[in-house]
Amino acid sequence: MAEINALIAYLMILKESEERYTGGIMVTDPYTIPVEFKYTEPLKPTGLQKILYGKSIEKFIWVDVIARKLIQGLQENPRLLLIQDKILFPVPAKNPVCMIASAAGETKAEEQDYEDLFSDQLEGGYQLISKMKPSPDLVQWVQRVSREVDILEPFNRLKEALQYVCLSEPEKQSKKL
Repeated sequence: MAEINALIAYLMILKESEERYTGGIMVTDPYTIPVEFKYTEPLKPTGLQKILYGKSIEKFIWVDVIARKLIQGLQENPRLLLIQDKILFPVPAKNPVCMIASAAGETKAEEQDYEDLFSDQLEGGYQLISKMKPSPDLVQWVQRVSREVDILEPFNRLKEALQYVCLSEPEKQSKKL
């Protein structure tokens, strides 16, 4: 595979029912073998923060608190940051931030959600979705990677890892923001 040293970062935020949030980032090589993993302890906004931030509280927690901390803490420099939720597009990343979605699974409502974004069709029914138009070189690289591995599968591992280290232990107390 070309550019064997290029890395992919997978960023995810989990919300537990009691408004507890935790996030994680896993950097992998193009074969999805982890080279770095970081996570946050569960966070719970205070009542005053909920009042002051109103409907923007979730975006604030996801982007400005959790994602920023995780990205700034990375030692590796990934070529691409993959996310699963559109709310994370404004994250402060040095490299392109993209989503990969199954084109066949999109509904009309979801397609409308992506109107202001760029989309590149990949083989296998996937779309590479981004806020800024990715370079043709990046699209080709993602295409090559997705031919050799299930490029979305690391999100499953990241979710399991976050549940294992953060959310599955009820005795852990939520940290205040």
